[in-house]
Amino acid sequence: MKQTKEYSEKEKAIFKGIMDLLNQGYRIHEMKVADIAAAAGIGKGTVYEYFATKEEIIREAISYHVYQEYERLTALITEQPSLIATIVTIMDYLVDMLRTRFSSFLFMVLDLGQSDIKQLISEDSNLFTEIRSGVLEHIEQMYKKGKEENLIGENVAVKDFSLVVYGIIAAFTNEVIFLMDTRKDKNLKNSDDLLELKERAIKLILKALK
Repeated sequence: MKQTKEYSEKEKAIFKGIMDLLNQGYRIHEMKVADIAAAAGIGKGTVYEYFATKEEIIREAISYHVYQEYERLTALITEQPSLIATIVTIMDYLVDMLRTRFSSFLFMVLDLGQSDIKQLISEDSNLFTEIRSGVLEHIEQMYKKGKEENLIGENVAVKDFSLVVYGIIAAFTNEVIFLMDTRKDKNLKNSDDLLELKERAIKLILKALK
């Protein structure tokens, strides 16, 4: 899938500058265009050559990063040979995102007003529609793998499969967030708690699919 909007290198630098500021503890409402320009390594006037307002910059940054996350995950899961390998890859990806990018991305979304969110969806309706279509294709491919591996019962339809996988992975994600909030070591990578959580989630998925 090709992104519906093409961004220049300077626009990408601006989007990265926003993420860098968020990682430094800035909130969206605290940022000034001058801050974003400095973080991007360009002049304030150059920013205004591409965007009219800070709100437009944020909306475009969200659209860009949504696409980038989708492309990264797609590249990873299309390489997986089995259903379990695909599910584990998705879980690992979500953990990595939570550890390194999610908080900044979430703050960026939450700081948008309702009207800005509606405008974002309206302006990039093709992008979000294509991503949704792509996700459904991934679900169907995962379902096909599971059927071929005899991991999915005869009476389990694609919609049932999708509900099970979405639901348990969402619960897994919430548990990971809880672990990160309650542990001094936020890394979690290869921790016993995380490994045990992944095993339980996979067992629940397989049990629900029979």
